[in-house]
Amino acid sequence: MAKVNNPRYPHKCVIYRGEAASSFSPDGDVTILYEGECRKSGSTNIRTFNTGSNNLGKVDTADYRVSIPGIVAGIRKGDLISATDLLGTEDGMRIVYVAASAMANGTEVFCNIASN
Repeated sequence: MAKVNNPRYPHKCVIYRGEAASSFSPDGDVTILYEGECRKSGSTNIRTFNTGSNNLGKVDTADYRVSIPGIVAGIRKGDLISATDLLGTEDGMRIVYVAASAMANGTEVFCNIASN
């Protein structure tokens, strides 16, 4: 019987922050915050997760959850992520939520596809 190859973090991702263009840097600056392995998953269940701690029901939407092994410091809402899985690369997704997670044993980010 053949062994199933099912790594916990089978995908590759890059999390980066793009600074706006200025007269000193016409193309803007890009800072890489993380580059390495991850696990990208999509679900209709995460489209209405609640990020508010009040009764107003502050809700952000997310198309994907990306789990990263270990804690990655410095990631914040508004940063960008590109993730490569078996279907290709989803480029320029905007991060809407970041958390350290015991379930992922690391960092989890929720993100929107570039068109959202």
